[in-house]
Order: sequence, then C-alpha cells, then structure tokens
Amino acid sequence: MPRVSRQQKDRPAWAQALVKRRMALGKRQEDVAAAGGYDEEGKEVLTTSNVADVETGRVHLLNVGLGKAVALAKGLDWSFSQMQRATGLDLGIADASLVAEGSADVYPLQAALTPDDPGAPIDHHAVAPDVKQPLLLRMDSDEMMGLTAASIRPGEFLHVDRADTTPAEGRVYVVTDEDGVHVRMYTQTRLGPVFRAENRSHEDIPASEARVVGVVNTVTSDREPHQLN
Repeated sequence: MPRVSRQQKDRPAWAQALVKRRMALGKRQEDVAAAGGYDEEGKEVLTTSNVADVETGRVHLLNVGLGKAVALAKGLDWSFSQMQRATGLDLGIADASLVAEGSADVYPLQAALTPDDPGAPIDHHAVAPDVKQPLLLRMDSDEMMGLTAASIRPGEFLHVDRADTTPAEGRVYVVTDEDGVHVRMYTQTRLGPVFRAENRSHEDIPASEARVVGVVNTVTSDREPHQLN
C-alpha cells in the first residue's frame, strides 16, 4: 500500500480535493498558477506560493480573496460552482434563476392592508433610471465573475430592462437557452456573435441559440442586514 505522509493526513479534506484535482490533470503547482490568468498589469493573479499555501491548508480557501479563488478554479479547469461541490465549502454559488417580473413594483404603505390586492404600483426610483420595463434579478452564478469592470459577483442585484432586447457590442444581457438562464456579454467573434461569460471556464453561447430577456442596466449590492427596533 502507498504510504501516506503526516502532512497528507493533516491536510483538510477540501485541500485534499484540490490536490487530487491537480494530480488528475497532470499539472504542477506552477502550471495551475500560470493557467489562472493575469491582471491588468500583466502579473499572474495566482502565484505558485498561493497554490501551495491553499493545498497544504496553511491558508484557507475562503480567505484567499475572490480574485485568487476564481483564478484557482480556472487553473484547475473547474467552474467556481464545480470547485464548491468538490471541496464541500460554501463559496456562495447557486444556480441562476429568474424571479417574478413584478419584483420591481412599489406600492403605498396602505397596500399592506390588502397584500393580495395591492392596487396599482406607484412611480419610484428603486430601480435604475431609464429602465422602461424593469425586472430585478439576483445574480446567483459565477459566470460573470472576473477581474474587469464587467465582473458581477454572486449575490448582487441586476436591474434589467426587458424593453431592450436588441444586442449591442460590449453590453451585458440576461439570456436563456436550453440549459437555463445566463448573464453574458454580447460580442462579435470571427465565428459570429456570441454571449460570452466573464469567467472563461464557461463556454460561449451562440447568439442564434439564445433568447434575450433584457439588458442589464445597473448592478447593485445588497445592504448589510440590520435590526429594526
């Protein structure tokens, strides 16, 4: 039987999963770091030391920072959600899903007396200005996680305008296809127009295979919860 070192015994299960994945791919730690990508200054997002620290458990995966965690998943040829399943850690990823189209409606306080029949919604600025047909969605996938200005983190809220369904270069859209709901940037390639994920572990969706729900006008983050007296 192969001998198991003390270091391997002391390594947490989530770290063992990372090592197992890297070994299965036949990669060295420096290969994983190099495949993790580069920042805007051309520097590796992930270093070999970062990979070693996480694999031994010296640094917890939840403490390495979002950018390095995304780079690690990329270096291991995983999506962020796949890394979550493999390690058993809660990285905050769930499947993307649409919510009710009326979620952007706001009603007078008195409507609480008859919540099943609240009446007509009032004008408000709870959604981004210039949104003609608002739809509020919560981002629950990792496909737009990255290091550029287009990056959208899980848990952030998308202010979608359903009135704008004509794709334009460089804009982000909510689209659906046979696999479900996606948030992607529209771009032209030599093979034709596609909806592209910021997280490049996700494949492009040909524009001809997608239905546009609406354009993402604004992205906002939820507030910290607070107790009301």
